[in-house]
Amino acid sequence: MKRFKTRQSLSRREFMQAASVGLAATASASSRVWGSGTDGYTGKCLVTLQLDGGADVTQFCDPKVNTQGESKINNWAEWADPGQAGNILYAPVADNEWFFNRYGADMLVVNGVDAQTNSHETGRLFNWTGSNAEGKPSLSALHAAYQSPDEPLAYAVFGGESRTAGIIGYNRFDDVSRLRTLSQPRIQNWSGQPKRSPEEYGQVDSLVADEISRLLSGPNLSPRQLQNLERFAVARSNRDALKRLADILPAQENMEEYNQIEVAGQWLWDNLKQQMQGALLVFKAGLGSAADISFGGFDSHDNHDVVHEHLYRQLTDSINYFWDYADMLGVADRILLVIGSDFGRTNHYNDGEGKDHWPVGSYILMEKNAPWGNRVVGATDALHFSQRVDPMTLEESRNGTLITPAHVHQAIQEYLGMDTYAQGLGLALKDTVSLPLFDPSLQTGGS
Repeated sequence: MKRFKTRQSLSRREFMQAASVGLAATASASSRVWGSGTDGYTGKCLVTLQLDGGADVTQFCDPKVNTQGESKINNWAEWADPGQAGNILYAPVADNEWFFNRYGADMLVVNGVDAQTNSHETGRLFNWTGSNAEGKPSLSALHAAYQSPDEPLAYAVFGGESRTAGIIGYNRFDDVSRLRTLSQPRIQNWSGQPKRSPEEYGQVDSLVADEISRLLSGPNLSPRQLQNLERFAVARSNRDALKRLADILPAQENMEEYNQIEVAGQWLWDNLKQQMQGALLVFKAGLGSAADISFGGFDSHDNHDVVHEHLYRQLTDSINYFWDYADMLGVADRILLVIGSDFGRTNHYNDGEGKDHWPVGSYILMEKNAPWGNRVVGATDALHFSQRVDPMTLEESRNGTLITPAHVHQAIQEYLGMDTYAQGLGLALKDTVSLPLFDPSLQTGGS
């Protein structure tokens, strides 16, 4: 059987030939045509965890003490020094000590990343596409298009900045409980029984196939109409693959839920664990290779310390849940987790004991048993200004490279083997120096 092409547009003749074959096939045969196999995708998976609002990394992975004669950068620095886990320094607040001691060996911290903006919109765009201009896909969209373009949930979006640049579609889930409805569209959630008889569904399938054939026979189909028909046919033929997800979904009482908590007079919503659970179940079912998840509330223009310490406790607890659940599902050794934010927070408090927007932030990259873990690349000075690094040694260098999100994206693309693919699509990050971020022998500033 001929496969539909998914990485570029089909000619009208190609699409009609492929559609006529696909529509004549049984549902089970179609799943074999469209999917990558009966077990689905089993390769590398990418998750981006987007800390929305601008996380203060001086209270997390790039700790800063106060400098005499300058505005106070951190209240915690009046009574404590930064902690250290292996080669990684951390702020001694929230549950950071426990977190970095448990996971430091599996993480690479990239500090001093200059987003070159104080705008949330531009910061999110730059940090998650590698470009501060429109037109580039998110890192996860690129990975999904490269690794699993034929899977029904190739790119699953549970939150955050999601850009496709037209190279792949995505499925967005505002409520993970809808995975059950998605994976069992003909089953009643409350009873577990079919909504209609097999005979009725057979009639429906026949009528839909006839209608698609009729539409395809029209003489004036536009490229957009052909594309929409293609996507519709792909979605229908992939329905059987979704049964893999239905088979592993936990009982409803074991699905993670939304939480709401009041912190410093404001209500914060948290469904991060729910998002993580959904992404990991998609990977376990072999239905996709990339997911975006997000955790908000970091735009703390007042009551900064109270808000951020609460959020960091929630964050580290959730990341611990993520890796434990991934281990339980048997997918942990397949995942690269990329954590970042819009930008950072100012190196001083404002009149409301908050911190405002600051272009300098960090990424944390995590992988189970990472050979490149327990390292810090990039640096900031005592007042949290980005420092340049030598592009060969990664040591601080006055004449070196100022790290931006583009450099981090370029390094991840190379690490995941999709840089050549991006170049072939015309989506390469132009004029971006390749930095050896994943070289385990290199780091900034020594141990």
